[in-house]
Amino acid sequence: MLPDYNAGHASGHKIADDVRFLPTKSAIDVPGASTSSSLSVHEAKFFKANGYLIKRGLLADAQDAFTMTTAHFWNGVPGHALTPDDPEGWLDKPGSHWSEQDHANVGTLMGTNWKMRSRGETGVGTEPFLVDRLANNPKMLDIAGEFLGAAIKPVKRVRGIYGVFPLPEGGDDRLHPHGDYMASQLSAMVLVADVPTRCGGFTIWPGSHTRLHLSWDRVNGSTITGERVERYPRERDQALRDINPVEFSGKAGDVIFWHPRMIHSAGVNYSATTNHPMVRILVPIDYQRADQTYIDDLEYGPGPLYQFWVDTRNVAEDVPSTPDNMWTEWGIG
Repeated sequence: MLPDYNAGHASGHKIADDVRFLPTKSAIDVPGASTSSSLSVHEAKFFKANGYLIKRGLLADAQDAFTMTTAHFWNGVPGHALTPDDPEGWLDKPGSHWSEQDHANVGTLMGTNWKMRSRGETGVGTEPFLVDRLANNPKMLDIAGEFLGAAIKPVKRVRGIYGVFPLPEGGDDRLHPHGDYMASQLSAMVLVADVPTRCGGFTIWPGSHTRLHLSWDRVNGSTITGERVERYPRERDQALRDINPVEFSGKAGDVIFWHPRMIHSAGVNYSATTNHPMVRILVPIDYQRADQTYIDDLEYGPGPLYQFWVDTRNVAEDVPSTPDNMWTEWGIG
């Protein structure tokens, strides 16, 4: 099986045993969503404070791409052991159908969570219906450009296609909050199918991005060293104690933009308790400014060995994190 690339990194340190997550709120019931295709001053302020912004229906006209994405997801199941028309099969330990080589070829399925991705420059995440129709959609690039205040580097690869299968009734699962040690400057999740509440929606801890800014060596970079190795899990655990997580649910074409320092998790999919069990499918995308000096981190990634599915890279122009420079290079700064 592919290793957990966060395991040896400060952002992957075990959550303290005494941490109890606060109740999850639905994004439908909290502020931070609009249907406009640009950023208002109010939205920029909301994003800076909360670390996320939802654009309802932003990609509603990309239904053809959603259809191809969903078909690609199911066609990628090893041996077609799981199919879209057999919900009973989803509940019968889906990971048992994956061989060791399958995890390497199409991404690890752990519990109910399948991150469909692969090695290679032409692997999962480079398909035109993902890159051209979703990641480099002019609406996405325009908003990313407003956030970052710069031209956006064209995306060559999305992280993959991420699915969450239903949790069997009586099954045991929980949120797995973590931070990504990567160099994305702005991230997004695109719903490619409708996701009701409590059905595995992408889940974030609003405001955690500001708490963790100083726990990273640099503003955008992927390393945590020195005293920050102890600081990161301490700050993360306190945020988990203090903040109600918010689950991103909605319709196909809805997009959530989020700050890459945000604590986040795949949601738990309780749809098996309803008459309509479903698999949550979304596409994660990362953005960076153009015209920077991109470099690999061969020890921690992103690079050819670690987090090889990620398109973003560390940049030579990055600077150490300080109390007053979190938003210095942002267009909404």
